This record gives sequence, C-alpha cells and structure tokens, in this order.
Amino acid sequence: MTGLLTVLMVVAAVILVMTAGGFDYTLQRVWAFQRRHFRPEGEGIRLSWLTRPRGRKRYQVDLREIRDFVISLQLGTSLDETLSGALMRAAEQLKDRGAFGERLQKHVETRLSIAPEEVIAGLAEDFRSEHLSELLLRLEMARDGGISYERALSLSIALIEEEIRGDLERDIQQMPINLTVPMIVGVFLPAIIIGLFPLVMNVLGILFSPGGP
Repeated sequence: MTGLLTVLMVVAAVILVMTAGGFDYTLQRVWAFQRRHFRPEGEGIRLSWLTRPRGRKRYQVDLREIRDFVISLQLGTSLDETLSGALMRAAEQLKDRGAFGERLQKHVETRLSIAPEEVIAGLAEDFRSEHLSELLLRLEMARDGGISYERALSLSIALIEEEIRGDLERDIQQMPINLTVPMIVGVFLPAIIIGLFPLVMNVLGILFSPGGP
C-alpha cells in the first residue's frame, strides 16, 4: 500500500511540473487535433452550422495599420488634396495590406460617392475600432469647421502611437515572466525525472514481484 501511495505521489508531482511548464496545453492541442481529425463527418457539419458566425463579419486589424492609414490621410491633406482624394490615395497605397486594405478599397468604391466620412464609418464598423470611430468624429468636426483636418489627423496619430508604445512596454515587462517558468522547467524537469526513475522502478518491482504486496 505504501508503494502504491509513493507511485501516486510521483505521478502527481510530474503532472504539477508539466502544468507549470505549459506541457498540459501542448497535450490539449494534440488532443483537439485528434478529435478534429477523427470526428465523424456528420458531427463536423453539425458543429460547423452551430458555430457559424451570425450578423456582420468582424475583421481584425493591427494598430500599426490604422496608424499608417491615418498618416497617409495626413500626407494627402497636407498636399492640398481633398479628404476624398486622400482616401483614394490611401486605398491605392494600402490595397495589398490584408483585410484592412481590402475593406478600404471596397468602401472607397462603394461609399466615397456618398461622403468621404462614410468610408471611415464603414471601416469603423468592420473592425470595431475605437480609434477609427474617434477619427470619424474628428473628421466630422473638421468638416463642420470645428477644427482643421490637420489637427484632427495629428491628434488621432498621436493617440494611436501612444497606445502602440504602451502595448510594447507591457510586452517588454512581461517577457521575463513568460520566459522564467519554461527555463526553470527545462533545467530541472530532466533532473527530476532522472532522480525519480530509480525510485519508480524499485516501487514497481516490489509491487509486481512474486513476493510483493
């Protein structure tokens, strides 16, 4: 009985070490892959229907892409272009920038004839972006004469760059924490396994020997 308890304690210790090192996440990914691979065809169709997104599709965008877009507008308006002209220039420059470039091109083609602000509104809806929504409000103020276009665009660029810097600083601060646990596990886990292996073998030998408990 004591030998069995020792084995259970060893197994529990190994599980705790694997959890701390993130190995349990790896096993979960492998198990999920196997479930998807061997899932019956009918079940896959049913789950796909149940999890199908409904309503307006939500796109993803990096803050740096929004910043580059606003900088392009700022450059265009500084060259005495209208906001519509700046949007057309930005759409041409960013057309190969993934989903953001595609949606920008689409809205320029379909909404620019209504109003240039409608292009920004479409992007804000697509990407659920607070920065694009705030940019839209500032551009509407500039259209109504409340502020200049230069001021509206400069303020948006400053706020976006401030958030980018904040995200970068947080990533740098978290980097030592994210690296410490895997490094500790990588150093000590092999030693723990090697140290426990003889004990486990001895216990198993006692349990399964003819004269064992």
